[in-house]
Amino acid sequence: MAFDGTKIIMGAISIVIGLVMLPVLASFTYGASHNANGSGVYSDDTNITGVSGLSSLINLVLYGFTFGLVGLGIGLIYLGFKK
Repeated sequence: MAFDGTKIIMGAISIVIGLVMLPVLASFTYGASHNANGSGVYSDDTNITGVSGLSSLINLVLYGFTFGLVGLGIGLIYLGFKK
């Protein structure tokens, strides 16, 4: 195989998207499992924490997606340079 620039470019784009989405999804998971009252104090959202394991599942799915994009990007870059 020869040098494949399209895989390297797509890998780089995948890594950038994954890293940009990471803080966005981190704030989303916190916002989904916490509520702010009128004074700005955050407390646990009982709709999420009342279901056993749901907050962990939210973290696993969203962080798995972003780290999956980064892993896919690394794999594509590897395949682009593989001969």
